[in-house]
Amino acid sequence: MNITQEPLTDLTAKIQISLEKNDYEKEVNESLKSYQRKASMPGFRPGKVPFGLVKKMYGKAVLADKVNQLVSDKLNNYIIENKLPVLGYPMPMNDSQFFDDDNREQFDFMFELALSPDFKLDLNGTVVPYIRIEATNEEIQQAIDNMLLSNPVITQCETIGADDRVNVALAEADEKGEEIEGGFTKEFTFHMDQIKSAEAREQLIGKEIGSEFIFNFSKALEDEEAAAKILELDEDQKNIAKADFNMIINEVIHEERAELNEDLFEKIFPGAEINDEQAFREKIKQEIEKQYESESDRYFFTKAVDQLIETFEAPLPDDFLKRWLVYNSEGKLSKEAVEAEYDTKYANSIKWQMIEAELLKNNEDLKVTEKDIRDQMKSYLFANFGMGELDEEMSKRMDGIVDSMLENNDEHSRLHNELFEKKLAAYFKTEMTLQEETMTYSDFVAKINAENNHKNEIADE
Repeated sequence: MNITQEPLTDLTAKIQISLEKNDYEKEVNESLKSYQRKASMPGFRPGKVPFGLVKKMYGKAVLADKVNQLVSDKLNNYIIENKLPVLGYPMPMNDSQFFDDDNREQFDFMFELALSPDFKLDLNGTVVPYIRIEATNEEIQQAIDNMLLSNPVITQCETIGADDRVNVALAEADEKGEEIEGGFTKEFTFHMDQIKSAEAREQLIGKEIGSEFIFNFSKALEDEEAAAKILELDEDQKNIAKADFNMIINEVIHEERAELNEDLFEKIFPGAEINDEQAFREKIKQEIEKQYESESDRYFFTKAVDQLIETFEAPLPDDFLKRWLVYNSEGKLSKEAVEAEYDTKYANSIKWQMIEAELLKNNEDLKVTEKDIRDQMKSYLFANFGMGELDEEMSKRMDGIVDSMLENNDEHSRLHNELFEKKLAAYFKTEMTLQEETMTYSDFVAKINAENNHKNEIADE
């Protein structure tokens, strides 16, 4: 076997791999003998088909398979051992028609490859806009209002009021008001706001816990469908919606809007030691802005990538790359289609791949590990679990779920790319010069929309 390399241009080269018969003959014969042991053919006992006949039937296919695999392995090893900065993957310069002759003494394979040019990244000299999104007073107040509503002061009452929640036990009754044996029964809770009939509301208000009386939900809600829904009736039970029920009041709960006090502050932000409304508002402001930070980082990352691509000055082997794109598309891209979008799309994508490779080469911490991916998947699936408190059995079960999810290659790639982008964004924030600007979220959205519209207008021209 002989492997040689010679330059074609400054950024392309030819690799020739020459194989002699003794490089592959042993593996080919071993594979054919395996076929022989399994072969079944009329006139011969299983496993006793003559080797020559097996070779005649399968020899060319086995030869092609073994030689192609050997060439692929040798080409990959040559690139790795010689640390060639290959762009894309080598393209064959000759076809495999010579496999029609399985008695050849030598096979010559030629590949054309592109080499990445030398270039330097100047992250410190790259100026990138970074937008800090500031929470408005309206957003802070809306958040507080939601907290007050979702954390009400709850009081157990003895009688039903106009704005209370009521837990009741129902039993289907006949026209005489007597419970039907084996009839529909249910225990559930409703809110007085759901009761539309003034007569029904008057019947309920003031009733004490333990009161027992006849009640009709279809009339109380003034809607038979609404009654079926509140009673959670199946399709074949809907006729029950209009029935009278013997109803017993089990519990009355009154909720009032929470007050801005230290009890609420501690409930929302335990351990934060917030003592007054101003500190509470400031904490909420910080939390809102923290949630916005991921969008700021995403915008910053996009701008940083654009800047690095725009300032990339090294030449590319454009002619090779255009042919390579067409070749690897397997018929999906024409030469004309690649030519039309090469400068605006494909060349930029290749530049970014080169930049990524350069960043990874010099920064081990930017690499995304399998542990990183698994931890990210766990955080998505089990965000509400205290991961440090899991017993061994539960941990194994969760690992099994994660394994199952990550068998999906698309999901695995998505998580890898998401984590890599986060690592790069954090790295860029420390290494690049940030041109900071503060604005509200609505202004931020308007800015992005305007920029996207501008890009679309340029693309349409």
